[in-house]
Amino acid sequence: MLKNRDVFYTDPTTTRIPNDGVAKVVEPQTPDQWEVLRYELQSFVCKGEYERGMERILATFLENVGKTSQPSVWVSGFYGSGKSHFVRVLEYLWRDTEFPGGGLARDYTDLPPEIKPMLQELTIQGRRHGGLWSAAGTLGAGTGNIRLTLLSILFNSAGLPTGYAPAKLAIWLKQEGVYEAVKSSIESQGKDFKRELLNLYVSPYLSQALLDSMSHLGSTQLEVRNTLKAQFPNSTDISEEEFLDTMRQVLELQSTTPGKLPLTLLIFDELQQFIGDTSDRTRDVQMLVEACSSRFGGTVLFVATGQAALQSNPLLNKLQGRFTVQIMLSDSDVERVVREVALRKKPDKLAELEAVLDTVSGEIDRHLAGTKIAPNPADKSILGADYPLLPSRRRFWERVLREVDTAGTEGQLRTQLRVVHEAARDSALKDLGTVVAGDMIFWQLKGYMLQKNILLREVDELIVRLDDGTAEGRLRSRLCGLIFLINKLPTGGVAATGLRATANSLADLLVEDLRAGSDDLRRQIPDLLQGLVDDSTLMYLSGEYRLQTRESQDWEQDFKTRLQKIQSDDSKIAADRAVEFRGALNTALRNMNFTQGSSKTPRKFETVFSSERPSFENGVIPVWVRDEWNVSEKAVLEEAREAGVDSPLVFVFLPRNDNNTLRTALARYAAASESLASRPSPNTPEGLEARNAMLSRIDYERQQLNNLVAHSVSSARVYMGGGTPVDEGSLAASVKKAIEDGLTRLFPEFRMADHTGWSTVATRARQGAVDALSAVSWTQDADKHPVCQKIRLFIGATGKKGSDIRKHFTGVRYGWPQDAVDGALFALLAGSYIRASKNSQPVTAKQIDQGQVGVTDFISEGVSITVTERLGVRKLLNDMGENCKPNEEADYLPKMLQRLIDLAKEAGGDPPLPVRPATT
Repeated sequence: MLKNRDVFYTDPTTTRIPNDGVAKVVEPQTPDQWEVLRYELQSFVCKGEYERGMERILATFLENVGKTSQPSVWVSGFYGSGKSHFVRVLEYLWRDTEFPGGGLARDYTDLPPEIKPMLQELTIQGRRHGGLWSAAGTLGAGTGNIRLTLLSILFNSAGLPTGYAPAKLAIWLKQEGVYEAVKSSIESQGKDFKRELLNLYVSPYLSQALLDSMSHLGSTQLEVRNTLKAQFPNSTDISEEEFLDTMRQVLELQSTTPGKLPLTLLIFDELQQFIGDTSDRTRDVQMLVEACSSRFGGTVLFVATGQAALQSNPLLNKLQGRFTVQIMLSDSDVERVVREVALRKKPDKLAELEAVLDTVSGEIDRHLAGTKIAPNPADKSILGADYPLLPSRRRFWERVLREVDTAGTEGQLRTQLRVVHEAARDSALKDLGTVVAGDMIFWQLKGYMLQKNILLREVDELIVRLDDGTAEGRLRSRLCGLIFLINKLPTGGVAATGLRATANSLADLLVEDLRAGSDDLRRQIPDLLQGLVDDSTLMYLSGEYRLQTRESQDWEQDFKTRLQKIQSDDSKIAADRAVEFRGALNTALRNMNFTQGSSKTPRKFETVFSSERPSFENGVIPVWVRDEWNVSEKAVLEEAREAGVDSPLVFVFLPRNDNNTLRTALARYAAASESLASRPSPNTPEGLEARNAMLSRIDYERQQLNNLVAHSVSSARVYMGGGTPVDEGSLAASVKKAIEDGLTRLFPEFRMADHTGWSTVATRARQGAVDALSAVSWTQDADKHPVCQKIRLFIGATGKKGSDIRKHFTGVRYGWPQDAVDGALFALLAGSYIRASKNSQPVTAKQIDQGQVGVTDFISEGVSITVTERLGVRKLLNDMGENCKPNEEADYLPKMLQRLIDLAKEAGGDPPLPVRPATT
């Protein structure tokens, strides 16, 4: 059986990563630093954006060497994307630096065939000028003058003091040809030359050496020091011209050909951090780069780095005109580097590795199912390249690395190289088919997380203490480490993975021997987790596990105390249950709206939670809700039958389902809510974590309670008056059907006034039209329309207020549209079948139409309405078939009175006028 180490191109047990995966743009000084540089050149994967970026930079520079300026370069990418590694390699390939003991930088780097000729051409161009030179440094955040800051990087790369005044003195000594003599004089006395340069105003060794080599500076050390103070002042700012002049002096010192400047690469790593959010610095950088380009032409190339692309940042956007060559690194470039450097496989062993992976594909595919980081079809192409790290676990690690980045940047992936290398080494001696466990990332990052206070010392001690030396103890400790990391991942928004600390997901991340499978581990883990819950190491919340601290244990104890008290309080449980049912019923029925008839007259209903039968005299359909905790279904059904088939009342009965479970859920939610409300907001990391855990508990208990209440509501039964059950498949649909049927019962006289033309009737009648009712398809006299007859009968001889009339006919039994009541009144008024008066003054229909009396006043307390006592006598007689002539009405009085009596009877009421015997 092959071991994992046998399939690696380089045995991970015999190699290490000298720079821990973090490239720093610094000049190598010590043997270890040279070794780090050698490793970085050897591990540079010149593919993808790295290759395209290198090619663009070199091609653009060579194209502009003889021109008046060089386009500057901006390299962007998220934190840890390899920007520093890229520009560091570029610098040493540029100079083709010779290593101590032999060997050139370009010999250590595996470069594509397109890049090598460009570097050779760069060397040729360097010989035509003053050679090849570079200066590089990291700027980072902070304060400082941009000109002095950039010069300090040049000074350091040139082997000069980084301070402006000491560096200027060193440059002058070199120009005067006495640098080595002064240096030797000082070092012969056991002193460090650079240190003495830093103390140039007070160093007796420096002043004496200068006095010996350059007597014209003064006759005494004091005079020499005074000269130095005057000639090389300690400046906190310099002009642009001083900057350019000093830069030229530095470049001249590096030139291999007198009178010519070297082709120079200037790298300023993390320039974006240096600029920060200061617009003045953006302007200073832009002006300085333009000034250098103008002064030095095509011989100087600026390369700067930052996390953001220039166009994505308002401040950096101003630099686009100068930094026209833009390189953007991505996640895929980092993954390629990790696979090429830490996980590279022997070509002749790939087939055997893939065969093993095929046999365990079922186990791999089941891991983390349902999450955003679960296996997917694209994983098949990278499974061998990622081995012994499964792609789903690599994605888990990436998410974890982002969350522990306390700087808040977009993904801290640069540590992947170191972490993956350690993972490969850890599994190297195991049989092929054994992968890296997902919890390894916890142990790799533990020190960093403790340092950054991401992992509390108390929690770390708890996790470590669980490992008692036994296999079970070790597994308990690993479980808790994983639980800690999973609970750090975001649970909402686009960054959410869907991963939760459940027994299954923990087993998915911990299984190592894919050939043996995970069944044994899956049987073992639930019992271990339950034991950790029982001893208060973990809490089981919202379907997942969380670690407890001393602070969270205090919260947990407070919750349990409150829970016990609430569970024994029947009155509170009953009150809370009623509140939950009321809220759930109102929510279930809240979107129901009702209209009746072709006139679409709006109707209302109300949900009533009461032991007393509700009234429906207000014209609103009552939905009477009761539950089995307070009344039996038999009693509800009997009351429905007693109400009768004419009753519009809707009866809703909630059965007593899951009583004990519901009672527990009510108590747990109340206890969690009270516990949170009773404590002041904490200000310690432990307290905040405990409070967040309680908030999660509240969310979980709320969801459990919602589910139970929803189940009870969904099983509710609906009855109509008379005891008829209504079942339309859901509570809302059943109640809707019951209300619709109830409307017919509540307004049995509605149909006679159900017409869409009543508003037109009102408008025309107010204008005096006696045929206004034609708008509702009525061509006879107004007093014969059923609606008008009902209204006249209600008005009677004593009369009514307009508001009383409207209230009566829009209410119970009738439910007529308001337009129907108003239209009928105006039609009767226009036909003189009723009369209206305000303040004892008659009101006509035309007066209302002309605004002399408002419509609102007419149908209000301000106008009294009565049936006209004197009907049109001649009209009445003519209707009776009598040819009544003017002034002959009295002769027909007996017949007229009899006709009035008949009309009253037809209207279903008493005669509208006091009737005496016909002989009267």
